[in-house]
Amino acid sequence: MKILRRITAAAVVLFITVQCVFALPAEAINVTDYMYNRKYILVTSLLRDDSDTLAAVRELGRTVAFMSVSDGKCRAKVFAAQSENLSTALYNAFARAKASGITPKWFKLDVVVSEEDVTYTKFRADNSGKYIGSMRSGIAFDKKYGAALLEAQINSAGMIDYEKTGKIDFTKVNNALKESGMTALKTVPAKFTLFRTQGYFAENTAYAMKLENGTFATTGRRILPADRSTAELLAQKSSGYLSSVCGDDGKFVYGYYPIDNEVIAGYNMLRHAGTVWNLIMQYEMCGDESLVPVIERSLAFLGKHISYKDSKTAFLDDGTALNIGGNGLAILAYSTYSEVFCTNKYNALIRALACGIVYMQKSDGSFIHTLNRNTFGTAEDYVIIYYDGEAAYGLAKAYGVLGDARFLKSAKKAADYFIKNHYEAEHSHWISYTFNELTKYAPEEKYFEFGLRNVNEDDFSSTVHNTRAGINSASETVNAAFEMYDRLISGRKKCAYLDEFNAKQLLRAVIRRAEYGLNYFMFPEYAMYMKAPETVVYGFAVREDDFRTRIDDTQHFMDGYYMFWKNYDIIEQYKEILL
Repeated sequence: MKILRRITAAAVVLFITVQCVFALPAEAINVTDYMYNRKYILVTSLLRDDSDTLAAVRELGRTVAFMSVSDGKCRAKVFAAQSENLSTALYNAFARAKASGITPKWFKLDVVVSEEDVTYTKFRADNSGKYIGSMRSGIAFDKKYGAALLEAQINSAGMIDYEKTGKIDFTKVNNALKESGMTALKTVPAKFTLFRTQGYFAENTAYAMKLENGTFATTGRRILPADRSTAELLAQKSSGYLSSVCGDDGKFVYGYYPIDNEVIAGYNMLRHAGTVWNLIMQYEMCGDESLVPVIERSLAFLGKHISYKDSKTAFLDDGTALNIGGNGLAILAYSTYSEVFCTNKYNALIRALACGIVYMQKSDGSFIHTLNRNTFGTAEDYVIIYYDGEAAYGLAKAYGVLGDARFLKSAKKAADYFIKNHYEAEHSHWISYTFNELTKYAPEEKYFEFGLRNVNEDDFSSTVHNTRAGINSASETVNAAFEMYDRLISGRKKCAYLDEFNAKQLLRAVIRRAEYGLNYFMFPEYAMYMKAPETVVYGFAVREDDFRTRIDDTQHFMDGYYMFWKNYDIIEQYKEILL
């Protein structure tokens, strides 16, 4: 009770201060002070009501508080304080943060709730040969937390060599400690303390939120259910991210390695086309009209990279070759635009791109993967299985928009080749998309069976359900298969393979990937620790690759969320039946 009274008293003092600010003339109001005071009240009020965290603090016998602040442009600075008195620790950390003068666009409180002593030898062994960013604890290099860093500080600055030695980068640690006004280390101690925190985050002055403090994957992000409203929130935010990295010419910034704000070199027109396709679907999800001009100019940029063999045959030109997968993805972008905006202005281009795919198809149904951009002769017969699925999906999609029987015939020919050559062994998301789309127009048992095998063989759905890695296309694979499965069941189609098919595991995988995708979304409570937060906030980051944030990472994660959103009511119905 004493702890609660102290927090309440401190909050009341600050609340009165804030109220007095409103009584002052406009020129006398210090906006930064108001933001600090208001956000401090919000986060400490959440702590006050959090009985589990207060109990953990009492068990430790002291309070260790960290206040993180970022203006959105620069990496957050973190200020810590320790005291046997909770309110003293909180206020001291707050006072240090406020004295920094940083505009607190994002403001976060962390309170230590558990500790574990570890030797440096064991730490290195535990963290070598692991996924980048897999260690999810903070480190206190001394018992008084005079030299301590949050987990987000450590991983967002690349302080651990996960791939090889598990060693801590001494120079990076000291740089962070100095920025926080802490004691620099002369050497990494032989023993130190790993700690976990409970976090509270204020994104604005209206409300604050308690953050996850659970499994490896969820630590430090906001608490959200995996449902339709969350998918719509992600679409609203991630479409804004894609808009922010789309230039006036319609070209996107390809991506960043945000630890050092390194721009990823090069450009890939296939991924440009896929990103535009996804942006159109995100517009469908959130209805944000500001996306329309972004979509228009990114489609126009795509159009500048179309090459014609003749007036009826076109290819996507990536600058080095004509790639059949690019044709498929360009068709997806233009055809989805046609469907969402109810227009036929791109029909001729869709037809020419589909004819380009037919031109690259062999008599056995397989495809030539790339052509010489000058002679239109074969450049590479085979590159990667994904190109086959992209091409076949594009053909099926073109048929859906145009009704041209040539394209359905070619799509079926490709599908028969995939079946004969056991493409299900690769569990490709593009193959899953292909058979989902194809069975809308050719509802034959062999196509339904193969689409199910693609997620059922090798216990693939179970693997997707259980893995904690951020496989950005896994959600697409299982969601496309689920949509096809529902059409098979609801349409009462014949498919003997259903006797072997694990529908329950597929549904579980669909739900789990919707949950897990949240862990790879760059919410501001984590983006704030990157070198230049505004360049990556609200994109999707691949934690295992130094938090790589590319446009196609956002595309693939949001492709999965689009299908999850689209089929959400059906998913809920199947949960009642199967789970």
